[in-house]
Order: sequence, then C-alpha cells, then structure tokens
Amino acid sequence: MSFSRGLIRLTGLRSLPRVAHHAPSRVVIRANSTVVHDVAALSSTLVQRLQSQNAVSAIHTYYPALVAELQKTATTSSSKPPRSLTYNQLVNLLDVLATSGRPADLQRIEEILRHMPSMFGINLTIDIHTVILRGLIKNGNDHTIHCWLLSMPSRPIPFTPTPEQFHMFLDACLQISPFKFVRHVIRTMRQTGCKPTNETFQYLIRSRWDVAAQEDKVPHVRVFTSILDDLRLSNLPYDTSIEELLFKNYAERGYEKYAEEIRAQYRTRFIDEQALHKQQEMSWNDQLSQEAQSYGVKAAIDLFSGRLASEGCTASPEVMRAILRHSKSLKDLRAVEKGLEHPLTVSHWSRVLTNNVRAGNLAEALALYEESKEAGVVPDAALVHPLLKTLCQWTTTGAPSEESLDSALAIYRDLADIAEPSATSTPKETYDDHSPGPDAGIYHTLLRGLASSPNLEKYFPIAKELLDDMETYNISTSDSLTASSIIVLFMRRASTVSDALDVYYGLRSSLDEKGYAVVLNAFCRLNFGDELYVPSLSSYFEIVKDMRRAGLEITIEVYTILLKQLAIIATKSRNSSAQTPPGLHDQLISTTRRAHDFLTLDAAVSPDEQVWNQLMDTYQRLGCFGDAYRVWDTMYLSGRFNHVSVSIILDACGYAGAWQVAKKICTQLFRDRFSFNLHNWNTWVECLCRLGRLNDALKIVCTEMGKNQNTVAPDVETARILIKFARRDGQEEDVLERLEKYLPELWVRLPEDLRNGEVLVE
Repeated sequence: MSFSRGLIRLTGLRSLPRVAHHAPSRVVIRANSTVVHDVAALSSTLVQRLQSQNAVSAIHTYYPALVAELQKTATTSSSKPPRSLTYNQLVNLLDVLATSGRPADLQRIEEILRHMPSMFGINLTIDIHTVILRGLIKNGNDHTIHCWLLSMPSRPIPFTPTPEQFHMFLDACLQISPFKFVRHVIRTMRQTGCKPTNETFQYLIRSRWDVAAQEDKVPHVRVFTSILDDLRLSNLPYDTSIEELLFKNYAERGYEKYAEEIRAQYRTRFIDEQALHKQQEMSWNDQLSQEAQSYGVKAAIDLFSGRLASEGCTASPEVMRAILRHSKSLKDLRAVEKGLEHPLTVSHWSRVLTNNVRAGNLAEALALYEESKEAGVVPDAALVHPLLKTLCQWTTTGAPSEESLDSALAIYRDLADIAEPSATSTPKETYDDHSPGPDAGIYHTLLRGLASSPNLEKYFPIAKELLDDMETYNISTSDSLTASSIIVLFMRRASTVSDALDVYYGLRSSLDEKGYAVVLNAFCRLNFGDELYVPSLSSYFEIVKDMRRAGLEITIEVYTILLKQLAIIATKSRNSSAQTPPGLHDQLISTTRRAHDFLTLDAAVSPDEQVWNQLMDTYQRLGCFGDAYRVWDTMYLSGRFNHVSVSIILDACGYAGAWQVAKKICTQLFRDRFSFNLHNWNTWVECLCRLGRLNDALKIVCTEMGKNQNTVAPDVETARILIKFARRDGQEEDVLERLEKYLPELWVRLPEDLRNGEVLVE
C-alpha cells in the first residue's frame, strides 16, 4: 500500500496480516494501461516520457519504479544487474530535475547521485556537477546554486569546484544578483579549495559597472582600486584582458582621465619582469593539481618527473603544494617528499590538515597536528587556525565545551611560545601569506569561543590575557570582530539592560555586519540572573536601527537570532518544574508576533526557509498552532520549504491535536513526490501517537517504511517512539509483538530496555 493511500485507508492494529509476505509481483507499474514488466522496458518508457511536457512528473513516477526493479533483480540473481539507463540518459534526468529546482526535485537529484555508481555502474565526475549547476542556473535560485558549490567538497564523493563552474554561476549572477552577492561568492571560493583567477575578477568588474549603469552614475577610480587590492592579495599575475576591461569602461563613457589612472594603477601593481614566468608556474601547478585529484598523488609525481621536468619545471614548495592541494593523508605527504626529493615545510602540513578540517575530520586533523610536532615542524598561523576555528565553534549541542576550548588554548600557546612579536606584525601581501605567529584571525576565533562559554568566570581572565597578547604582537583591538567579542564578554557581566547597552554604545563604532550579528546574539541571551528573561524588543531593534544608520546591510540573520532565542525560552518555560513568572507566556507570544510583523514589513530583507522555519518553530513551541500553520501555508505555496519545515509542522500538529491538518499536509507532500527523510518519518509517527492513533502509526512503521524506494526503514528511535506511547496507552505487549514479527532485523538491534518496555513516558 502506498503512503498516500495509507493516509486515507488507515485501519486498526489487528488488521495487520499475520502471514508471511507474498513474493513480489513482476509487474512494476501501470501507466496509461501499459504494464511494464522488466528493467529494459521500464528504462525505455522513462526515456520516452522525458520527451513529453511532463518530463519532471515522468521522472518522479518511473525512476523509483526502475530502481525498485533493479534492486529486485540484484537480490534474485547472482549475475550483474541488466543494463538500464546510460550516462547520457541519467545526465538528462539530472538536467530536467535541476531546471525544475523544487525541493522534491533536489531530493531526487541526490538520490540519482547515490545510485549512479552502485546501480548504473557510472562513476560520479566533476562534469556531472556541471550539468546540475547548469540546470540550477536555468532555474534561477542563486542561493541554491551557491550552496551546491560550497557543499561539493564535503559530499560523500567529494569534489573541489572548478573555476569554470564558479564562472558559469558568476555569469548568471550578472543577470540576477547584486554586486555585493557577486563579491561574496568570489570571497567564498577559497573555502572550497578553488582559487579565483583573473577571469573570476572580470565578472566582479562587470558586475560593478552593471550597478553603475542601473544608477546612471560613473564610479570613482577608488571603487576599482579595492578590487585591484583583492587581485593582488589573490597573488594573480598581470593580465591584458583585466587592463583592457578597466580602461575601456571609463574610456567609452568619455572619462579618459579615469581610464588612464586606473590603467596606471593596474600596471604599477602587476607588471614586472617575472610575470610571464609566474604564469608558466601557475600552469604547471594547475596541471599537477588536476592530475593528483583525478588519478592520485603518485600519478602527479610521475607527471612532474616526466613531461613537466623536461619543460623546465623544478621541485619547489609551490609544486609540492599543488600536488597536495586535495590530499588528506600523512601517506601523501611522505610520498611527495620522497618523490620530489624536497623537504616538507609547514605549508604542506597545513594544506593537508586544512583539507581534513574542511571535510569534517577533526580527529584526523588533530592527529596530523601531533604528527607535525613529532616531525619537528614549527607551527604557524596557517597550520593551527583551522583547528582553532573548529574547536571554538558552536555545535549542535551548543557552545564549545571546556575541553575543546582548553585544547584550542593549548594549541595557541604552542604557537605563541615560539613566535617573535616583530615577525607577527608584518602585514601579508597575498591571501597565501600567513603570519609565523598568532595573527588577528586567531585572536578573533579564541575570543569569540571564550565569550560564548557558559563558564565565563574561568575564561574571562584568560580573554583579558589574550587582549594583552594582541597589544604585545601589535595587533589592533579596534576591528569589528575583536570589538564584538569584547562587547559580549562585558555584556555578560552586566547586571542590567542599561549597563549592557552602555558597553555596546562604547564600542559600536567598530562593528560591521558580522560584529552586529555577534552582539545581537549575545544581547538576546542575557538574563541578569533570571533564566527565563525575555529580551527587550525595543532595545534589540534599537541596535538594528544603529546598523541601518551605519549603512550596513540588514539580513535575515537579524530576525533568526531573535526568533531562535524566543523559541529557547518558550521550551524552557514549558519544561520547567518551577513556576514561571506571571505573564511570561503572553509576553513571549506578543514579542514573537511583533517580530513577525517587523519581518514581513521590512523591505530590506527577503525571508528564506531558515527564517520561516525558525518563526514556525517558535510559534509551535508557544502553542500558537494557527500562527504556525499560516507560516507553513506561506512556505508550501511558495515552494520554499525543506525537510526541517516538514518536521516542524508535523510536530506542531501532534501537540495541537490537529489530525485532519496533519493528514492534509502529508497527502499534499506525497502527491508532490516529496520524499520524507528518517526524521520526517519519526516525527510523523510521533504525531500520530500523540493524536491517539497508535494503530495507524504502527501500521505505517510495519508496512510503509522501508518497503519501497521512496521510504527509509525504521530505526531504533522509531521503535522507541512507538513503545513509549504504547506503554502510556497500555498496549506495549501488542506493539512489541508486532515489531518482533514484522521487523525482525530492527528487533534484534533494539536495546534490552526497549524490548522489555522500559521507556520513559511523557
């Protein structure tokens, strides 16, 4: 029975069949009175339907059936699965789905990417990501495209985006995105391991002139000198096309003086006798990096020893860095050192360690750091900073732990103990340059981590010592990040709102957008000894007004910060054993609704899934189901929702006793072919249980979950939810019996306390 039919025809617990399942039929799907029986016919039907106007619908209808048939064939035959979709056909599917770009389409793309190696025998390549990106660009959602590029290095099969992929996106951004966003995209390229090129900055220059055309103004030369500074920091060589682009845009508008001035500035910065040689070195390094990424470090070493060496390429730290650009192992480090017969430097260890941090492998990164110490490597800022950022950042469980902060401080001391203050104060000439000792970025990271710790009494004196160290190393303490950390540290020691604001007013002139976000976050969390203190909305938005007066961009983060804290207070209020202050609940509701009004009336922001999700979650935690459902309805109709949205609204339905609404939501989602993830399923099961429909929940777990390609199998948490509510309703014996009978694989994985019905009841 399908999930959607199950919603309409849910029956009682005793209606579950007590006999073994029948062997599955060979009939896969019926479409337009044609019964498709095998993989080849199903593949052919899918390809044919892609030529119709309903290509997206055809994929969602036939692809899951095709996968189910392939899985069935694989389990019933020892031979290889029959050939089905070709590379070109799968690429066509991805293009159609990406161009459509709805949440369900993006889910199907992820599914196809998982299946390509295992079911179709096709290895994922960087070109497949290009196809997806091209389709997403046709859809026009720049946020989705940017997120896809940033996520590529951390996917199960990781890839570093190519400059060409970013350029394809930037070209589209010229039509749909503001200059600030284009600049932001370029500045985030390095996070993925992809360095911007001269061509990259041509898009930035063109974007700035597009803004000038829209405003009917001619920008001053200093607007472009800041872009030249970025070019210089990116360590890029002279490029005639950059010079021509800078010159002609002024000259064509009759501003010959500006044209000559910007050309002179560019030549002064970039023309030297080594320019041609630098370009040749960059070409060699790019070839080595691509060879190592595609075929491994050994292949890159062979390429160097063979063709490139004969062209004049010699072993150097730069060549070694190029080969190690995508590496994550100590083995690769040793192989490059031996193959090129050149000693490793701290920059090589830093490259490999950073790759592990980007991939989320903190344990491996820390192990590499210890290996570097054993090898006698003298640490620098580039080596330790990625570790410090990870150790000091917030996690899903909250602020960084004392153990993490103490580890970060120990690593910092390793660096500070060997660094001379005079060497640290030298400004860097390129983004590739790093301070030999602690730099501003390291202090920002440490101060932000210490300022967020629950144990402020322990870390406040240490933070003051770090500020003293910054003066010793001649590092400014008046920048935004440092100022925001100082404000937070002293705000948290304030006894009144007025005192906290006095601290802020004294240092606000140094804050930028990021600094304001840090301060707003801290201001929301102040409690002055009262755990359930509701932040002052007037004071909060007075700080936001200061942002506007300073000419800073107001983003959705301003609203997400506030709404998240209101949700936290609501949860604490609901779960608190002590009596809550009178009027607290009404105050929370009023504050949330006023924040909602500010959000919808603010023309400077464009709400996305994140802020809508947070607003909906805050309403449901306050018991305002009608408000939460109206937010969901807005998200659903606009198509801007995700898995998190679905779990929030189903949770809200469960607590509100809204069975008909929950049924309607799930029916619509399944009709739209939105695939639930495991958390969605567990939330739906819990929702049914809260609504007193334990039999329905059990039936879905036993007969729906994991029974077709669109569902995931239940896990221990699913069983825990069922057993918890069964015990409350006095039906735990029946539920345990059914779980053991119909889900034997899950049953054997259940802890003894669950199998014995020993679970807490809400």
